[in-house]
Amino acid sequence: MQPNLSTLKISERELDTLTGLDVGEFTMGWAYRPSAFRQSRYLLMLLFNQLLTFGVVIIFCLPLGLIVARNQGLGEDLSSAAQFLPIALAVAIAIAVSWNVFRWWQGRHLITLARLLDEVDRYHETLTAVTILEELSHVNPSQLKVENQSAVLEALQLTRSSLVCALMTERILRKHQRFMARRQELFANIEHNLASLEALQVSQAANEYGDLLNDALQIGTIVHQEIQKLNSISS
Repeated sequence: MQPNLSTLKISERELDTLTGLDVGEFTMGWAYRPSAFRQSRYLLMLLFNQLLTFGVVIIFCLPLGLIVARNQGLGEDLSSAAQFLPIALAVAIAIAVSWNVFRWWQGRHLITLARLLDEVDRYHETLTAVTILEELSHVNPSQLKVENQSAVLEALQLTRSSLVCALMTERILRKHQRFMARRQELFANIEHNLASLEALQVSQAANEYGDLLNDALQIGTIVHQEIQKLNSISS
């Protein structure tokens, strides 16, 4: 099963295409992903991003402050020109804060996409878990039974398909002027995939792979609920 797992991953380039946005670990387009603020591994990256943004703003604001000082006839007197530096710093802080407020506000309008991207992350974690179990089963097959590998692989394929359909549906409803006719087709695919996942989950024994199968079902259920919300809002 392991050789097929690499093809099941939803790559960053594919995410960008499906969403129509530049999706990063803690961003989606110009917006921040709300989950990034709840994960310690992203906090340092966010802090560095903030410092970098503030540094770029200062680079532009300080020369403007000096130009204003020179226009006021204070260009020859450095002590007088320095009086404009706090103003330039205050302007830089205001711009940086406004930029972050804008990105947070954009994120509030992409809350469904943020949730779907979180499910994509969970799906990739499940793929990693399956890969680890597969490797362990080769090392010690007597202690780790893998009788339902094909069912797990099918569940992962269905989950991937549901996530792809959900991301496409979200983009269509976000830009509803284009391809609106495909909404029902994609929504029907998600319904079908969820039903198939439920049937697979009921028929399998409860072991390590069964737990992973249950994770795939939970992801599919959450995706289905998010798309139902989108569908009710757009109706």
